[in-house]
Order: sequence, then structure tokens, then C-alpha cells
Amino acid sequence: MKRTLTALTIALGLSATTAAQAQTTVTFWTWYLSPKFDGYIKDTIAAFEKANPGIKVNWADKQDSMVQDFIASVNLGNAPDVVNLNIDETQKAAQNGFLRAASDLSGPAALNATYYPQSLKNFTSSGKVYAYPWYGWLNEGVLLYNPDLFKKAGLTRAPRTTTELLNDAKIIKDKTGAYAWVPALKDPNTASFLGYFYAEGLPIYGEGGKAAFNSPAHAALLARFVDLYKTGYVPEDAVRREAFQLATELYAQNRVAMIVGGPQALTRIKDTNPGLYASTVVTSAPLGKAGVQTGGSMALVIPTASKNPAAAAKLAAFFTSNAAQLAFAKVVPVVPTTLGAQRSTQFRTTSNDPVAKATALVGASGRYINPGYRAPGNSDDLYKNFNDNIEAALLGTKSAQQALTDAANYWNANMKK
Repeated sequence: MKRTLTALTIALGLSATTAAQAQTTVTFWTWYLSPKFDGYIKDTIAAFEKANPGIKVNWADKQDSMVQDFIASVNLGNAPDVVNLNIDETQKAAQNGFLRAASDLSGPAALNATYYPQSLKNFTSSGKVYAYPWYGWLNEGVLLYNPDLFKKAGLTRAPRTTTELLNDAKIIKDKTGAYAWVPALKDPNTASFLGYFYAEGLPIYGEGGKAAFNSPAHAALLARFVDLYKTGYVPEDAVRREAFQLATELYAQNRVAMIVGGPQALTRIKDTNPGLYASTVVTSAPLGKAGVQTGGSMALVIPTASKNPAAAAKLAAFFTSNAAQLAFAKVVPVVPTTLGAQRSTQFRTTSNDPVAKATALVGASGRYINPGYRAPGNSDDLYKNFNDNIEAALLGTKSAQQALTDAANYWNANMKK
């Protein structure tokens, strides 16, 4: 009997050891999602672990230090298994050999059946898809406006084109004292005017992939914004602050008549000025001559250094699935990047609630998410130079044409493909 118990004890011990060895831990890094979205992330992780009992997820949310921490982890050989990056950072990481191709891990057929073609294209490098597209946004998105300020300005409808938007800037300010809207003049994470150029059908790159954003047509568009800024029709702080933050702040104070952007702005206005929130009119965003929306998205990538690529791919696919993205869109008005979203009844509404209206307008529009241009490998350096030149034009130390020519020359001398 003693020998039987000993054998049983050994067998149980071996079984426990085998079970422990079968358990895979996947390290998952997100970017600026905690603490606001802790509930959603934790619930989704719990659902994934229940569906995949052999996999445990260790989640950490990175913020200001995300990119630096990711590069350091790769260099130190302890990279996480799944990382949340945007389009630019994914392209750079892929070009530097830091990532495994999602198209190798999950197969092109599965990716093509799940995500919009443009969303996959956004994360494609050298013929391979390097990410699982996640939640997105549209830069133009929708137009939100204050009907009282429109009435005071004598406007009977919202602008439908960029040209009309620029023209309304003077009408609204002259008649109400409020600014029309806050254009993104110097977005700290990208180069806003490249998006404006693309929206107007103006090229970013020319022959041989060289920067080509310094034509007379490009300069004429920039000059219109410069004129509005210099003559006081754009808030002075717009050259120093992020446009979204400034716009939502001033709109809630009745000092800006319109916001061009995503439904996310409404969630802030609802908290700071409930009365204005209730009366806000939601309509389609004004578009440039090209008739396109620009935008971006986040994605989940698998580092080359991941020790658990198969399990990591399962987690990335789970979090970016149609069901998971639609669930996230119920928590915050993001734009899903999945094909199934455009058929979802979730984005069909007859509600008068502004957020519901805005979400319905953009939620099924993920197929439009397109930065409009491919970021160079050293985009941080080039964006800074571009934005510095835009600021020089706005502050009058360079003409619009000179600013763009200087920026294009710098790009062409320093651009890494």
C-alpha cells in the first residue's frame, strides 16, 4: 500500500509539473488605455483565457515611454509577446526587423476575411502584413456645431467642403466673436498638413519617392491657413497646443462654433457643458477636393523576439476580432477596422443623442481609414522639421512657399525609406 501511495504521489507530481509546463504566459502591452479602459481590457483578457485555458495573459499599459520601452526590450532580449503600436511605429519596427509578419502567423486568408483591405494595407511592408489592425479613427470624422452660434453668424447649413470651411472662418468670427474651428496646425505625433494636402488631392511624394509637397498648389493651401492665423481667425494657441484638446475646451465655453473630428469630442463636452452637448448638431464632415477621409488606427504586433508567437497571434487575433472591436466601440466611439462592422446594426440608430448620431456616422466607415501617405523610416525627425517649417510660415518668418521648399529639401536629403 505504501508503494502504491508513493507511486501515486509521484504520478500526481509529474502531472502537476506537466500542467505547469503546458501553461503559456503571454505578455501584452497596450498604449494609453489604462485606467480608463481597464474594465474592457480585463474582461476581454478573461474571455480569451477562458477560451484558451492553456494561455495566461500578463497585461501592462505603457504610456509616454511605450516606444522607448519597446526598443529597449528588443535590444535586451526580453520583448513582450503582443504590443500595441500605431501605423507609423509599426512600419518602422517592421523595416528594422523587429516584428514577425501577421500574414505568416495567421495566414493571408484569415486576415483578408477579417479586416478591411485598406486597414491591412496600412500595416503592409514589403508585401507582408505586420500587424492585426485594431481600433481606428477618422481625422475628418464628423462635424459638430453649435446651432446658436450658426444662427448668430447667419449660416443656414454646415460647410460641406474644406473651401467652405475656410470661408466660414471669417464669417463666424466677424459676426459672433467665436472662432469657427481649430485646425490641426502642428500635431505633435504626425504632420497635419500632409493630411490636408492628401485630402485636397495634392501629392505627398513624387517621382522616385521624393517629397513633392512644395508645389505652388501646396503653398497656396498653406497660405490660406497662414492668413487665417495671422489675422486672428484661428486661436493663437493652435500653433502650440494639440488641436483636439484645444477645440473641445473652447467649444464647451462657446468660443468655438465647430469641431471637425471623431465622436470622442462629444464625451468631453457632455461632462463639461451638458446643455451645449444636448443641442449640438451632428452632420457629415466637410471634405477636400479628393473627397476622402484621412485617419489612422492602432494595431497589435508580434515582436520577432517573442518566445510565444503562436499564443501571441491567438491573443492579437482575439482582441482585434469583429466581436471584440464592436464591444470596444460600445465603450468608446472608436472606428472598428473589421469588415463585419459595416454590416453591424450597432451603427444604425434613430437616436437624437449626439454621441449615438456621431458614432452611427463613423462607426461603419473603417474602410476609409488611410493616413494618405506612407511615413518614412525616420518619421519623427522629418515630422519635426516639417512642423517647424509650418510654424515658421504661421509666425511669418518664412513664406508658405519657402517653408514647404525647405521642408521638402530636408526630407529628400535625410529621408530613410
